[in-house]
Amino acid sequence: MSLISSSQLNSAKRLLFISPLALGDFLYIKTFLAAFKAQQPHIEVDIWLDDNRNNKDAWRLSRSQIMQQWITAEPAFTRCYGCCDSNDSLQAQITQAKALDYDLIITHSGSKSEQFSDIARQISPNGFIVSSIGKSKLMGLFDAYFFRGSDKVFKLDTDRLPANDHITDRYYQLLNSITGLTLDKADFMPSLAIPDEIKMITQNWLKAKFSVPERQGRVVFLNHLSTNSKRDWQQQQLFQLIEKIGQNTPDIRFIINVTGENLNEMEKSVLESSSLSPFQVAVFTVNEHFFELPSIIAQSDVVITVETAIMHFATASQRPLIAMMRQKKPYWAPPINDRTQVLYATQGKGHVSDICVGEVERTYKKMLNSIENTDSVSIK
Repeated sequence: MSLISSSQLNSAKRLLFISPLALGDFLYIKTFLAAFKAQQPHIEVDIWLDDNRNNKDAWRLSRSQIMQQWITAEPAFTRCYGCCDSNDSLQAQITQAKALDYDLIITHSGSKSEQFSDIARQISPNGFIVSSIGKSKLMGLFDAYFFRGSDKVFKLDTDRLPANDHITDRYYQLLNSITGLTLDKADFMPSLAIPDEIKMITQNWLKAKFSVPERQGRVVFLNHLSTNSKRDWQQQQLFQLIEKIGQNTPDIRFIINVTGENLNEMEKSVLESSSLSPFQVAVFTVNEHFFELPSIIAQSDVVITVETAIMHFATASQRPLIAMMRQKKPYWAPPINDRTQVLYATQGKGHVSDICVGEVERTYKKMLNSIENTDSVSIK
């Protein structure tokens, strides 16, 4: 039996899902939240993204805006609440949400689960609140006290997960256990519907950046940075990789993805690099709308990235992918096949920068040979 009963679901009008979601988190969990909405069409489903940091860090506020654009475009969701930049703005957002009198709230967090439980109760004094938490403190003896604002607590049961589980297995257990959601395993993996007008924007960007008619080779999308230095590849490694895989293929087109605040610096570095001068290299960043990123990925022939949402967008777009990851959370790794390879950092400190350029180059060449031999995708 699910933690939220069928009678509660039948009578509910609104559900609020509270979680400090990153892009990759939302890509996967939206499949299950949308399936819940399809099975409970009378319930409005809203998303609360705030991470409870209440600061003015540009990266988190920018990511929040991108997330809100995306959520707004998804038909399953009625409204969303972004990241706050101060305690005052958080209180204002709580007041805004409180006015909607949410019947049901699900919170999902690891390190901040207690904080979100408290916020949920502030938002809905009379609602039914379920907190999905990480590891319990003191063997769970004080869960009832720590989560006294919640009606129920959910903890992932790893014994019920399949061998070599994926993040989708974890999200399914979460929603199945709390709401009774049912979904076939074949429907777990995400998809992305990119608006036609965004496709046109990125197609025009490609034409403008790579305008030489006789040099319209394959497009290699590269992303070397994340939000955690332990998951970053070095710029020197990135440039060396371009040199190596660009040898003897003058028509190849390289796209380096960066965030907006790094755009000018990267463009300057590319322009000043004599080693990159023989190659076609363009620097990309999202300009106006979130969907520009998955759209340019979908138009690439190969994606090489560190452990960020980009590897998940490539998976959703069914693009050939080389992902570089730490070994910390293997359940986030994309499913491996002829067109998807994962390189784990097994040397040094186990940081992504410990993955050498030569290993990425060899994996790239092997993947191209496999793709060309099976004719799975069109490689220019």
